[in-house]
Amino acid sequence: MEKKLYLSKNILGIIPARGGSKGIKNKNIKKINGKPLIFYTIKRAKKAKLITDLIGSTDSKKIKKEFQKHKVEMPFDRPNNLAKDKSNIVDTLIYTLKKIEIIKKKRYDYICLLQPTSPLRTKTEIDNSIKKIINKKGDSLISLCALDEPHPYKLMTLKNKKISFFIKNSKNIVNRQMMKKLYMPTGNIYIVSRKTLINKKTIHGKNYIFNIIKQKYFLNIDGNEDLIIAQEKLKKLY
Repeated sequence: MEKKLYLSKNILGIIPARGGSKGIKNKNIKKINGKPLIFYTIKRAKKAKLITDLIGSTDSKKIKKEFQKHKVEMPFDRPNNLAKDKSNIVDTLIYTLKKIEIIKKKRYDYICLLQPTSPLRTKTEIDNSIKKIINKKGDSLISLCALDEPHPYKLMTLKNKKISFFIKNSKNIVNRQMMKKLYMPTGNIYIVSRKTLINKKTIHGKNYIFNIIKQKYFLNIDGNEDLIIAQEKLKKLY
């Protein structure tokens, strides 16, 4: 019965990978252990049994070739206005969703955003996340991990050469046990209902479901140091 419920839903998987990157040139196709970064997200997405259709979104010819090489559909290019440094990922998701619904002649229930810069997904993470949001009838899902350091209560700001705590009155909190447990988005998976994405223009709905992942599966590749960390972590996971 559960299996029928999951398979009755149309899930659109989107892998966004624009060509430009300030921190690392051609970041999404940077080789890590002999494979381009985007390969690791594609591999997990292709193994997910509950993704109905998987679409690549890019403005880059090189990245497009990678999508084609691994048999990821890319029926249209991402427009330049959606591939700039300040472009909003929500606009890209809405654009891709509307275009592909016309092409596929179907309506999707959920959109699953899979960012190449967060490649440390476990084998069952995507399917388990899809099951969770369907079971709980959520309108959005986010993957989180516990925040270790630096804790916001320890952060300070500088203004006019004067120091002040980022969070007011946190100078009185010295013991770690007194600090609230906080969580940060990992970037591994975002899932949002079609209704929330189209009507609210956000991936953050009211009925928010979450997955807590272990810190060892958290990695957001932004700089060259992250590439070095990724080599070891991806070697163990794949």
